[in-house]
Amino acid sequence: MRRKGIVLSNLLVAAALLGLLLAGAAVAGRAGEAYSVLYFDEAGNEVGGATANCGGQYTSWGERTEHYVRRTWICD
Repeated sequence: MRRKGIVLSNLLVAAALLGLLLAGAAVAGRAGEAYSVLYFDEAGNEVGGATANCGGQYTSWGERTEHYVRRTWICD
């Protein structure tokens, strides 16, 4: 019975790591591409943003909303 618990524990850890990996890929964008995102409230005011530059740095500020503009560019 103890073996089942260890196997289940290992499967949960593997699933959690895979989830983190996939989440990181979603944030990072495509290889060779950088992006910026601006978030807006219902009135159209800028309330947040995020940038992933060509050097691999990611920064964000403010809040995320359903209203946003995403710009991408190709890295040299």
